[in-house]
Amino acid sequence: MTMKANELELLAATALTDGGISLPLRTVVRGRPLRVTMRIPTTGSIVRISRIYLRMGVTPEEYDGYTLDGRLRFAALHGRDICRIVAAGVVRGPVVGKLLNRPVAWLLGELMHPLALAEAWRQILTAMSTTSFGNIIASAAVLNRMQPLASRNDGESDTRS
Repeated sequence: MTMKANELELLAATALTDGGISLPLRTVVRGRPLRVTMRIPTTGSIVRISRIYLRMGVTPEEYDGYTLDGRLRFAALHGRDICRIVAAGVVRGPVVGKLLNRPVAWLLGELMHPLALAEAWRQILTAMSTTSFGNIIASAAVLNRMQPLASRNDGESDTRS
């Protein structure tokens, strides 16, 4: 998945502030939907999500290419896995994430609109992508913090002479 520059900046800002995406749940009791927040997964959640995602064998790009019949077949085959992946973004703790993942996944499957659930699935997989941050990490690794930057060194040498 390739991200545009502005999408990467929004994802980085969300990751730094630990912000999340508000997911609407339909309820019979209230007139308006109940909302839960899906955040960027922690390392333990990423491991659980990766296991489920690899077992599915379908990429988001393949999902986008499906027709209505293909999407219905996808929902029938992988609906439970999609709910568990989104639930891993809602309950993220090491103990709570393992204990409450299945009940929250069931709740999401019952109360969330299928289109919203599919979009949340795509968002959590996009948030897990670390390839775009690779350039930033490589740049920071090359930079030696003990040496002054060349541009600063050149400008300061002129003023000191």
